Amino acid sequence: MTRWRRMVRRGSVPVLALSLAMGGAVPATARDRATGGPSGPRPAAGTGADERIVTLLTGDRVRVNDGSYLVEPGPGRQKMIFHQQRVDDRDYVIPADALGLVGSKRLDRRLFDITTLLEMGYDDQATADLPLLVIPGAGTEAAVASAGTGRRVVRELPSVKGHAVRVAKPETGRYWAELSGTMTPGARGSAPATRVWLDGRRKVSLDKSVSQVGAPSVWQAGHTGRGVKVAVLDTGIDSAHPDFAGRIAETRNFTEDPDTNDLVGHGTHVASIIAGSGAASGGKYKGVAPDATLLAGKVCTWDGCSDSAIMAGMEWAATSGARVVNLSLSGGDTPELDPVEEAVNNLTAQHGTLFVVAAGNEGPASGTVGSPASADAALAVGAVDANDDLAVFSSRGPRSVGGAIKPEITAPGVDIVAARAAGFQPDDPVGDSYARLSGTSMAAPHVAGAAALLAQQHTDWRSAGLKATLMGAAVPNPELTVHEQGAGRLDVAAASTRTVRVEPATMDLGLQRWPHTDDQPVNRTLTYHNSGSAPVTLALAAEITGPDGKAAPANMFQVQPSQLTVPAGGSATATLTADTRVSGAEGVYLGSVLATATGASLRTLLVVDRELESYDLTLTHLDRTGAPTPAYSTVLDGVTASGAAWPHDPDGTVTVRLPTGRYHLTSTIRGESDSSLLTQPELNLTGDTTITLDARTAQRSATVSVPHPGAESIGSAIGFYRHLPDGTLTSTSLFTQGGGFEPLYTAHLGAALPADQMRGRVLSWWGEPAANGVGFSHVYNLAWYPPGRLPTGFNRQVQHGELAVVQAKHRVAQTVQKMTGPSLPDFLDSWRGGSLVAPPGDRTEYYTTEGGVRWSSEIWGGDIGQESAPTAYPVGEQTEQWLAAPFGPGFAAPAIQGNSWMSRTGDRMWLIPPMFADRTLHHTGSADYESRRRALYRNGVAVPLNDNGEYDVPPEAANYRFEAEDNRIAGAELSTRVSATWTFRSGHVSGGKTAHLPVMAVRSMPALDEQDAAPAGQRFRFPVTVQRQSGAPGATVVGLTLDISYDGGRTWQPARLVRNGNNWTATVDHPAGNGFASLRAFAVDSAGNTVRQTIIDAYRLKG
Repeated sequence: MTRWRRMVRRGSVPVLALSLAMGGAVPATARDRATGGPSGPRPAAGTGADERIVTLLTGDRVRVNDGSYLVEPGPGRQKMIFHQQRVDDRDYVIPADALGLVGSKRLDRRLFDITTLLEMGYDDQATADLPLLVIPGAGTEAAVASAGTGRRVVRELPSVKGHAVRVAKPETGRYWAELSGTMTPGARGSAPATRVWLDGRRKVSLDKSVSQVGAPSVWQAGHTGRGVKVAVLDTGIDSAHPDFAGRIAETRNFTEDPDTNDLVGHGTHVASIIAGSGAASGGKYKGVAPDATLLAGKVCTWDGCSDSAIMAGMEWAATSGARVVNLSLSGGDTPELDPVEEAVNNLTAQHGTLFVVAAGNEGPASGTVGSPASADAALAVGAVDANDDLAVFSSRGPRSVGGAIKPEITAPGVDIVAARAAGFQPDDPVGDSYARLSGTSMAAPHVAGAAALLAQQHTDWRSAGLKATLMGAAVPNPELTVHEQGAGRLDVAAASTRTVRVEPATMDLGLQRWPHTDDQPVNRTLTYHNSGSAPVTLALAAEITGPDGKAAPANMFQVQPSQLTVPAGGSATATLTADTRVSGAEGVYLGSVLATATGASLRTLLVVDRELESYDLTLTHLDRTGAPTPAYSTVLDGVTASGAAWPHDPDGTVTVRLPTGRYHLTSTIRGESDSSLLTQPELNLTGDTTITLDARTAQRSATVSVPHPGAESIGSAIGFYRHLPDGTLTSTSLFTQGGGFEPLYTAHLGAALPADQMRGRVLSWWGEPAANGVGFSHVYNLAWYPPGRLPTGFNRQVQHGELAVVQAKHRVAQTVQKMTGPSLPDFLDSWRGGSLVAPPGDRTEYYTTEGGVRWSSEIWGGDIGQESAPTAYPVGEQTEQWLAAPFGPGFAAPAIQGNSWMSRTGDRMWLIPPMFADRTLHHTGSADYESRRRALYRNGVAVPLNDNGEYDVPPEAANYRFEAEDNRIAGAELSTRVSATWTFRSGHVSGGKTAHLPVMAVRSMPALDEQDAAPAGQRFRFPVTVQRQSGAPGATVVGLTLDISYDGGRTWQPARLVRNGNNWTATVDHPAGNGFASLRAFAVDSAGNTVRQTIIDAYRLKG
C-alpha cells in the first residue's frame, strides 16, 4: 500500500472530447483557424487535408480535427476499450492495457496526452518516429533499449541511466508488446521495472539589466568572469557576432540541424546577456560576465527542444568543466520527477555544476513554474522589469508538487537589449546588431552571468555556495510574496562583497499533519560561512507570514542563538525550530530567516505546511474476479475543496491524504476483456475512511437496439459529466468500437444528484451498410443524458416514431467523411460518430430528440469541409442539404459551439472568418488553399498579427478594416477565389468579457442542380439575405448591392434587387453557353459597419 498526498490546482476542466470510428470515419470538420500571408499549398482547417494523426505507443492511432478525436485500434486490438479524460484542457486517450502503467508512473502520461503530442509536433504528418526516453529495468536493456526492428537508439543518457529511443510508428504495436512485459515490477525490494517517458519538446522561455543587478561594481573589483566556463544550452549561437570574439571555447550540436548556427536568434541573445563584450555597440550592451568563456550547445531548433538533446547537452557541459549552465527553456511540470529534472539533480550532485533555469512565462497564475526549473537543484529565475516589479508573464510558485519555493530569485527580463543573430528578424530591432526581447529567458542569463562572477571570485565554490550567496543577497520587493519572487531581485554587487553566506538557501519543512496538538518541533541547521579576514556578528530572526497574511504567532518559529558570531575564515551554525503546536491559522507559512550585520543582510527562505483539517482516505481496487488489481485509474475531484488527486499503487490499495470536505470519486477498473466505471459523486470526508472499489458491483451499463435488422453497432460510449460548484466540469467516459455496450460496466455509488449538477451520458451509433459496400444507407445517431447519475442497466429499444428522420442529401463527387455528435445547452459534448458518404450522397439519418439534445455534423473530404450549427431536430421527416454552392463567407446561426468567429476580449482580437460556407445558412466551412492573405488596419495603420488570427490592439476606440482572401488549390472549379473586407468600430472590452464584433456576410442562395449549375441563357432569380454574426450588436441593413460577372471578375454588371423585410430577391440575366458566374456584394448597416465580398466562380452555367 502506498500513501499519497497529492491535491493539485484545478483550472477549468471541460467536457471530454472524442470521436468514435464508424465505417471508416475520421474526425470532425473544424472551423478555419489558419492565418497569415501568402504561402504555398496548405490544407484548410476543417477539411480532411487538415486531419492530424497521432500514433500512440500502443500502436493505436488517434485521428484529430479541432477537438474531435477518432480512435483506430492497432492491429489485433479491435476489441480494446479506451479510457478518455479531459483535465486542464488536456485530452487523454488511454488504452485499457496501459491504464495501470500510467497510474503507477511507469508510463509517462504525456504519451497518451493528445493535446501535448500535437503541440509538440509529434503527429504522424510531422514525424515518422515516436521519440522515447527509456530507463530499463534490470535485465531488460536488450529487450527495450537496443536497436531492433523499427527502432533505433539515438543517444545514451548516463545521467539517468537511460536511452533516447526512436520507434518507427508502424512498429509501435510490436514494440509495445515487447515493452509492456518489462514494466511490471516483481516482489517488493526487487529490481525496478522499466520506465518510459516521452522525449518531449520544451520551448525557449521568450515572452516577447546589467547595471540593475550591480554588475559594473563587481567588474571594478576585477571580477569579470575570466577563466570561468559558462554553458549556454539553447538554439545555437552566431559565432561571428563581434560581441563573441574570443569568448567561445567550444560549440556542440545536439539537434538534427547541420550545425550550431542560431537560426532562431534566441541562443545568441541569451549568450550575449551572459558574456557579450558589447563590441558592436562600443561597450554599451555588455554582458554581465563579459570575460567569461562560453560553451555553446545547440539543443533547440525552431520547433522546440527535445528532452534528450537537453540532457545530452547538460552532460556535455558538466563534463566539460562548466561551472554554470544556463537553460532558458521550459516545459510543463508533471507530478513526477521527470528525466530532465532528474538529470539536473544528478549532475549537480556529481559535478557541483549550477544549473540556472528560466521559471517560464506562464504567469500571472500561481503554480505555473515549469520544468526543469522545478528540479530541487535548479536555481529557478523569474523576471522583473526596470522598476523591480514582477513581469506579468513571469511564472509564479509554488512548485506544483509539494509546494516548494520556486522561483527562487528574480532578475531583469523585460525589454532586454542584447546581441542579434545574423538573419534574425526581431519585432523590436536595435540597430543591425542587437534586439530587444522579453521573457524569463532574458532573466536567467543575468543570474548565470552573476554566478560566473562569483565563481571567478571563489574558485572552490560549488553549486550550493553559488546558489545560496546569490539568493541570500537578493533584494526582495515588499509588495511580492516569496512564491512570486523567491528571495528577490538579483544583486550581484551585494553578493560579491558579502563575506558571509548561508547554506541551505531554502528550507522546506514539509507537511505537519493535522491535528497539531501532537506535532513534534522541527529543527533545521543553518550554516554560516565567513570568507573574510575578520569575525562577523549576525543578528538572527525569523520573519514568517501565515496563510491569513499576518505574522506567524510568537514562538512558532525561533532561531537559536539570536546572535551568532562567525569567525574569520570559518563557520558557525544556528538552529531554526518550527513548532506548529502553537495555535495559529492552518495552511502554508512562508518567509525567511533574516541574518543582519552592520550594513548588510542575507536570507534563508522557509516554507512549512501546517496542514488543514485532513484525513486519510484508503481505496482498495478489486477486479471482476474479486482480486486486487493494479489496472485502474482513480481520480478525486474536490467539490468543496479545490483540486484533484490521482492516487495509485500497483498492489491495488492506496491511501491519499485530503482536507476535510466533499469529493467526487471516480474509478475505472480494467478486466481481461471488460472495463468497469464506478463513481461516487458525494464523498463527504469527515474522518479517516476506507472504501473498496469493487468492479463486481458494476452492472451491464446499457442495452440499445434499433429497428433496422441489418444495422450494426459501430460505436458506443457511456459515462457522466458533472458541474462542480467552482464552475469547473469533471467528466469521465468509456468507449469502444463495435459490439455495443457488452464489455462496459458501470456502478453509481450513493444518491443521485440534481439534474443541473450531474447527468449521465449514453451515446450509440448504428449503421446499415450501403448496397455498394461503402458507408451506410441508414445511420442512427442516438444520445441520452439521464439526470443525476451514471447510467447502469440503461435499456432502450428505439422506434422510428420517436426519432427525427432526415433525408440527407450530400452533393459529393467522391467519397467523404461525415461526423455527427450531440450536445446539450449546458454541455458541449465533443464526441463524434462518423461514416463514409459515397456518391450520389443521399442517405437516411435518424436522430434522438428528447431532453433538448442538439446535433451538429461535420463533413470533410476532398478539398472542402462544412460544419453545422447545433440543431434540435423535431420528431418526423425533414430534408437537409450539404455541400451545395455557392461557397463564401458566412456566419452560422446559431453560432457553432458558441463560438464567435470575429471577437474581442480586452485588447486582443480574434479574427478567423469562415470563408467557404455552403448555401445552407446554418453551415460554415473552409477549403484547401494555394495562397491566403489576412490584414487588419486600425485607423488605416496595419496591426501586426500575433498568431492564429490574434491581434493585439490599443484600448481606445477606433475604426478597423479587416481584409481576407483565399485562393483555392489548382483543380478547384467553384469559389476559386473568395475575398471579403469588413469595416467596424471597436474599443476596449472590460471585465474579461468577449464582444462579438459587428460583422456580416451577404448570402446568395440560388437553386442549382446536382452539378451546382444554373440554366444559361435565361433570366434567373434567387434569394439573398445578410447574415450577422450571432451575438453581435443588432443593426439594420440600410444598403445592399449585388453584382454579377461572367468573365471571372474582369467586368461586372449589377443585379436587380427587390427587398422584402430582411431578405431580397436578385434577378440576373445569364448569357448563353456553359461557364461560371461570379458574385460581388456590398452591404452597410445603420451603425456604419460594412462588408464588401467577392466570390469568383460562385456557380456554373449550363447551356
